[in-house]
Amino acid sequence: MTSARRPSAAHTQGARPYVSGADEARNHVRSAPRPRLLAAFLGSVIAAGLGLVVFSVSTVSLDDITAMDSGQVLALATCLVLIVLGEIRPVMGSSMADPLGVTLSTTFVFPVLLHFGLVPAVILHTIATLLAGLVARKAMIRNLFNVAQYALSVGAGWLVLAAAGIRPTLSDTWTPSTLSDLLLIVVVGAASFVVNDFLVATAIGLMAGISPWTQFRSDLRFQATVSAAQFGLAPLVAVLMEYAPAFVALTVVPMYAIHKSAAASVRSEHQAQHDDLTGLANRKRLIEQATEAINDALRTGEPCALFLLDLDRFKEVNDVLGHPVGDEVLRRVARRLEGALRPDDLVARLGGDEFAVLARRVRDAEAAVTIAERVRAALDAELVIDGQLIDLEGSIGVALVPDHATEYEVLFSRADVAMYLAKADRTGVEVYDSARDVNSTSRIGLISGLRNAIEQGEIELHYQPKASLADQTVTGVEALVRWNHPTRGLVPPDEFIPVAEQSGLMHRLTDVVLDLALTQVAKWQDQGMTVPVAVNVSFRDLLDQTMPTRLAGTLERHGLAPELLTLEITERVLTADMDRARITLQALCDLGVRLSLDDFGTGWSSLRLLRELPLAEIKIDRSFVSRAAVVEEDAVVVRATTRLAHGLGMHVVAEGIETAVAWQAIKDMNCDTAQGWHLARPMPSGRATEWLSERLLGRVPVGHP
Repeated sequence: MTSARRPSAAHTQGARPYVSGADEARNHVRSAPRPRLLAAFLGSVIAAGLGLVVFSVSTVSLDDITAMDSGQVLALATCLVLIVLGEIRPVMGSSMADPLGVTLSTTFVFPVLLHFGLVPAVILHTIATLLAGLVARKAMIRNLFNVAQYALSVGAGWLVLAAAGIRPTLSDTWTPSTLSDLLLIVVVGAASFVVNDFLVATAIGLMAGISPWTQFRSDLRFQATVSAAQFGLAPLVAVLMEYAPAFVALTVVPMYAIHKSAAASVRSEHQAQHDDLTGLANRKRLIEQATEAINDALRTGEPCALFLLDLDRFKEVNDVLGHPVGDEVLRRVARRLEGALRPDDLVARLGGDEFAVLARRVRDAEAAVTIAERVRAALDAELVIDGQLIDLEGSIGVALVPDHATEYEVLFSRADVAMYLAKADRTGVEVYDSARDVNSTSRIGLISGLRNAIEQGEIELHYQPKASLADQTVTGVEALVRWNHPTRGLVPPDEFIPVAEQSGLMHRLTDVVLDLALTQVAKWQDQGMTVPVAVNVSFRDLLDQTMPTRLAGTLERHGLAPELLTLEITERVLTADMDRARITLQALCDLGVRLSLDDFGTGWSSLRLLRELPLAEIKIDRSFVSRAAVVEEDAVVVRATTRLAHGLGMHVVAEGIETAVAWQAIKDMNCDTAQGWHLARPMPSGRATEWLSERLLGRVPVGHP
């Protein structure tokens, strides 16, 4: 009998309607999380429902049909036509788990059950379902499931009628006439509705890997509202069948009104839960679905994951190509995300160029990363809009339930932390790691300890010398920060530098490091040694436009020429807030400080920015330098980078030279300066002073290290 929901589980997506044959294949029974259980359920429903259909057909009596008067024939024929129309033109529900909507055939199947009984209702609905299936070219298993589902729903309603002593047939019809009859109709309708929704919710739940109860509740209000309106018309239609069958066709008017009203309600609900630009779910829907997925994960033990995705360099697209192109990029990205993900994954746009993906049934973090990498691969595919090739990449943060959180707010926050790290480190995908989260308990303790270290003088510097490859003379040192913890000893910079960057301590730490480095350079100068020093600065430092003023004061306080200081920046600066960073870089250059691009070759660089930024030096990353003597591809990179830098008037430093062979190979490639363990390892200030004085003051001959 009636179906509020009509899609079969064999071809129902958990996230969106089909768009291609590939999507349909992907949602076959075999691709379900529990294919055997799903197949068994579908088989059981189909067997029971078709059995009821066969029974109904077998009990039809030719004498009963020929004995019908013209009014009854007209009523049944009219209902058949209207049931077929109701099946063909459903009301589309807003729940993406139910993409085929709500059929309006209930408006006429239910009165047939009340007036003529089980057999005509089952037969008419079966005919209408098969005809609608042929028109829509549905798969056979879908048609069979829908036929069976409707038959069992009709059967549930008939059982309630029979329990009340009412068993209408073609030859012995029943027409409601009292208030108690109306109350009985409410119970009959409720039984039919519950059985119908239970069957579909179970099938979709097994297909999507979620609990039937969650699926049942997902759009219960919409289903119940539309079905109640249809059930409410049933007594009127039954009365017309008895006393004015010619007027049954007029009930198409209220049916049409139900259709329009439900459609308007769906549009309003859809707009409240979806993004206008892309059609994806919005933040409100994400929260609702994620909360349900978290509860399911905690109940079943099957993890789920939340991905947050931010497009890299999208601001450049908007600024250069305009907002209309930017909007089209977002729409294309939305389609790519949907195409790259599984049927039951929910894709949402949170605003701007930030998207979220709710992935149900994720085995573990490794599986989540695989999904995230598939998303990044989809974004990497060539994108051309109005003849303009647009290069897109995304940074994705991943957090899992229950590994990282058991509540939505915490899960979102931790996915956001992971996304920030993926963007900052340019790794593309990062899974949440409490050790790198400034908001975790251990990290909060580290922040407090670092703040105390800055105040108590626990920060110290080690120095690694650099030498000219041409004449083997010492040309300066690089200052490397260390935290001398009172109980832990030397804390690695990889552990506390990210904390400083995320906690707001970076500026204070940089000021301390610069002051220590320049203090040491002044001491060496007083001892007769002119030793330029290089200091690494964070990209966050370059977003602080007060840094040049503070640095000028520090240089003046120590009485040092700005040329003795080189600030090393990483390629990340070239992809951060370039407008603000450029202002700071130019101010530092105007001050007379040298600027060096560190770890060149490991990130993303624009040659235009290399030409425009006031850089004096490029440091080739050790990953190329250390193998340049034995790997031709790395040698090509070193030679090409050196020629490029010299062509732009820049000095070239090769870091990571650890052997005499590497020293000679890099020298032959025309690099200017060498740095690495072959020359010297990083040393505390006392040992560095001794090493420098031996070479710069003449007690040890300056020569090949």
